[in-house]
Amino acid sequence: MTTNSITASSRLTLALCSLAALSEGFDNQSMGVAAPKLVPQFALSTGQASVIFSAATLGLFLGAAVGGRIADRAGRRNMLAVSLFLFGVCSLLTSAAVGPNSLFLARLLTGFGLGGALPNFIALASEATRASERVSSVTVIMAGMPFGGFLAGLVALGEPLGWGWRAIFVVGGALPIAAALLIWLTRSRAAGSPGMSTRPLGDLPEIQGVSRVLFGDGRARTTWMLWSGFFFTQLVLLLMLNWLPSLIVGLGFTGAQASAASMSFNLGGAIGSTALGRLHAGRRRRLWVVITYAAVVAALVALPYAGTLYWLAAVMGTIAGIFIIGAQLILFALAPLYYGRANRGTGVGAAVAVGRLGSVVGPLYAGALLSGGGGSARVLLGIVPFVVVAGSAAFALCSRPQCAD
Repeated sequence: MTTNSITASSRLTLALCSLAALSEGFDNQSMGVAAPKLVPQFALSTGQASVIFSAATLGLFLGAAVGGRIADRAGRRNMLAVSLFLFGVCSLLTSAAVGPNSLFLARLLTGFGLGGALPNFIALASEATRASERVSSVTVIMAGMPFGGFLAGLVALGEPLGWGWRAIFVVGGALPIAAALLIWLTRSRAAGSPGMSTRPLGDLPEIQGVSRVLFGDGRARTTWMLWSGFFFTQLVLLLMLNWLPSLIVGLGFTGAQASAASMSFNLGGAIGSTALGRLHAGRRRRLWVVITYAAVVAALVALPYAGTLYWLAAVMGTIAGIFIIGAQLILFALAPLYYGRANRGTGVGAAVAVGRLGSVVGPLYAGALLSGGGGSARVLLGIVPFVVVAGSAAFALCSRPQCAD
């Protein structure tokens, strides 16, 4: 196979992974931007809303726990296509929900599809680039997630055109279904790209046991550091994605201003994470880890003190988006580096699954604080300690040995 054909196949892989990341980001934000209309329509209490917000992340935990492992055996392309299709169909079912129970079930199954897709397109994007470019390249691909969140905010602004909250989930379902169909339609070209081919089980490299992949050969400390970074960073990120519009309203601003702030959070993260990826890929990675998480703390502390100055709240929200989303995308890019190619799906899937446990805890934590009488300021300041723990884990991770393949 020629060098040009390999390059074309790799570009195809990266394009498909970008579309999958865009779909995931759209869904991550969908409940947050739909909540102002969805919650009153179904008369959801704060506790019910928190559980439904967490349903997709709970499903993602389950999907990621098994999706990466299955893909190591059956091929990442197959698992990615099936997962995206399930994700899309269940998002369409969300748009047809008639009550809290059907809404919860649709979101749970949507999350399960998401979970199967996420570790696979992370691993695929990593394997489609040279080792020296993996962190920066994967971060750029994963920037599709906040761009997807930004698009969700745009769709939410279509209310004057007659678009209700259900339209958000119709669009959110169409995107991953389109991605799944493109993966299947382009399978002949994708077969030449790393990780995209469909191989018989007998031709696969040695598949190690889960315990050995995660904790064997001196990887135990690395895995625990990676899991800690994922758990606490995802806790903060999903809390902000789901509750930021409501928190902005709680600070005294309008619903339209809250939607705009949510879009700025995502757009800032998409643009800023690209630059952060290049900076973290250099030799001063630990310095940039400190700067990244310190900036998150600064933005969260400053946001409650914006007062009546919306421009200040918007700026702080954008800064928070740049560095919170940037921190998570950096962790996504780093995760594949610590596990060998044959078992990469298992390692990345486990990290994603643990991160999604944090995603479940985050919205529930915010809901508990608000239900107990706490305001937006209490929620924002209350997550600062989690940011510090996440940053410490990411800082320590930078000194751990990486796999060569």
